[in-house]
Amino acid sequence: MILAAEADKIQRLISDWQAGIEKEENFRGLFDHFYRPVLRFFQKRGFPAEDCHDLTEETFVRVYRGMEGFRGESRFDTWLFQIAANTYRKALRHRSAIKRGNEVLIGENLIKGHGDTADVDPMEVPSGTSGPLDDLIEKERTRLLRDAMQGLPNQMRRCVMLRIYQELSYQEIATVMRISVDTVKAHLFQARQKLKESLVEYFGEIDV
Repeated sequence: MILAAEADKIQRLISDWQAGIEKEENFRGLFDHFYRPVLRFFQKRGFPAEDCHDLTEETFVRVYRGMEGFRGESRFDTWLFQIAANTYRKALRHRSAIKRGNEVLIGENLIKGHGDTADVDPMEVPSGTSGPLDDLIEKERTRLLRDAMQGLPNQMRRCVMLRIYQELSYQEIATVMRISVDTVKAHLFQARQKLKESLVEYFGEIDV
C-alpha cells in the first residue's frame, strides 16, 4: 500500500521526469523506491537470484522507455507491475524456446553421430545457405555466445545485456545500475576483450 505522502512524492518524480527536469535523478528515485518490490515479484516466481536481478533491471528499462506515454490513467505501481508481469511472461517464453531449441539440436547431433553439442562446427555451412541445418548452426552460435556471456562477472554481464539487447546509452546504463558512466565504459571494454578471447576458438578473429 502506497501512503498519501509517498504517492505525492512518486507523482512529483514522474511529473518532473516527463517535464525533462533532472530526468536521471528523478528516475533514480523511482528505481530506488520500487526496486525491491519488483525484485520480490520475480523471486516469488522461482527464478534464480541472478535472473531475478536481470529481470528487475529489464523491467525498469521498459519503464524508462514507456514513461513518456504514462498518463496516470492507472496508479504508477499498477502500471509498473503490469510491465513486470509482461517481462515475466516473456522470460517464460524465452525459457521454453531455449528448451525446444536444445532438444532439436541434441536430436540432430545424435542422428549425425555426435554425442555432444560442442562437437558441432558453427562455421561448417557456407554463408548464404538456408534450411533446418543452418537454423541449428545459428542456434549453436547463439548458445556459444550465451555461454561466453555467462562467464563474465555479474555487473559486467549486465552492462553488456543493457547495451546490446536493450540498446541503452552509457548514461542510461549507469542510471539503471547505479554506477558511474566511466565504470560502464570500462566494463564494456573489458567484456569485449573477454568475449573475443572466449570465442576466437569457434569464430576466429571476430569483431564483438
